[in-house]
Amino acid sequence: MDLADAAPDLPGRLGMAVQMLAHAGKHVEQRGELTPTRLTALAVVHNAGPMRMGNLASRVGIQVSTMSRIVDALVTSGWAERRADEADHRACVIAVTDAGADLINSVRRSNETRLADCIARLSPGDLSVLQAALPVLENLAQEVTSRRKEVTVLA
Repeated sequence: MDLADAAPDLPGRLGMAVQMLAHAGKHVEQRGELTPTRLTALAVVHNAGPMRMGNLASRVGIQVSTMSRIVDALVTSGWAERRADEADHRACVIAVTDAGADLINSVRRSNETRLADCIARLSPGDLSVLQAALPVLENLAQEVTSRRKEVTVLA
C-alpha cells in the first residue's frame, strides 16, 4: 500500500503541524524589531556559523535582496555583524554577536518551557505516541534538510 492509498493527507497535515509548531516558537515578546524571519535568519547563522549572504538567503528560502534588508536590521539591533570573509577579503560573512547569541539562547529556553508545559498536559497515551514518533520525525527532518542542501549545491 502506498502513501496515496494509506494516508493521502499525511504530508500536508504533518507539514502544517510542523509549521505551526515552528511559528509558535518564533513568537518573541518585547523584542522590538525581531520578526519571525529575522529570528530564523539569526538562528541559522547561530547554528551553522558565519556565512555569506547568498548562503544564508538560500538556507532561509528567500531572495538575497530581502536577506540583505533582514541582515541590515539585525546589525542595527546589535544581534549580528558583517565580517571580512577569510577566504575572500572582497566579500563578507554574516556572524552572530554575543548579544545575538544571548537572544537566541533566551528564545530557545522560553520555547522549551512553553513546549514542555504543553507536552506535560498530554494524556499518557498521547505522550507514548509522541515518544514513539519522535525518532521518525527526527529522521524526516534530517532527510528534508539533506535534500535542501543538495538542491542548494546543485543550484
